[in-house]
Order: sequence, then structure tokens, then C-alpha cells
Amino acid sequence: MRVSQRLDYTLRMLVALARLPAGTTIAAGDLAETLGLPRRFGEQQMTALAKTGLVDSRRGTGGGIALAQSAALITVHDIVRALQGEALDVPRATGQATSEFWAAAANALDAALEKTTIADLAARQAILDAEREPVYFI
Repeated sequence: MRVSQRLDYTLRMLVALARLPAGTTIAAGDLAETLGLPRRFGEQQMTALAKTGLVDSRRGTGGGIALAQSAALITVHDIVRALQGEALDVPRATGQATSEFWAAAANALDAALEKTTIADLAARQAILDAEREPVYFI
């Protein structure tokens, strides 16, 4: 099982969007570059998410991207489903112990992804960023 770079980078961008002040938009390419990600990748992913309704996208001067709804309402599961469908694509054969095991694992993963929101990740990122900031003593 592997988390794709596409999924990880897209989640990073959404977390960064969640940390912007309400009502703020930013160009997808600019956001990607700020995070050290390829500009074109950011533009493509945010365009794809705009089609799913998870991101608002406005063209032109004063345009940009923003979350389409509160970060507290967008789960990691929503993003995974929008990008790749099932979080864990498992065999669905009946009467097989291995199939039952994989189905249970998929259900547990889905539950964890549904429980975690973009707001949760943004709050954790704020803590991690604060820990990295230099501390000055006088």
C-alpha cells in the first residue's frame, strides 16, 4: 500500500488553503511554489478539485482558489475519493478469508480518513510550524 505523491501534495495544498484568512484567494501555481511543489502540478490538481466542488476557482484579476466550504467539513476521505476513488482497492471475492481481511482493513482506513478533516491537519501544521520557528533570547 502506498500513498501517492499526487495525494500527499494535494493535501498539503489544501492544508495551506485552510490556513489562509477567510475570504482569501491565491493562484494555484503560486500556492504550489510557496510549498516547494511544481507550479503546473498545483494548477492541475486544483482545477481537478474545482470540478468536484471541493475548491472554488475564479479566473482573472483578483481570482484564484479557495476552499469551497469550511475546512472542518472537508475530510481526507473526501479528497481521496475525489482523486483516486477507493482509499484501499481490495478484492471482493466472497467466501475468502483474505477478502474478508482486506475488506475490514479498507473499512478501518475509511473510518480514519472520514474522521480527519483538513482543519485538523491545518491545526497540526500550525503547531509543527511554530515548533520550527527560531526562539530569540535577550
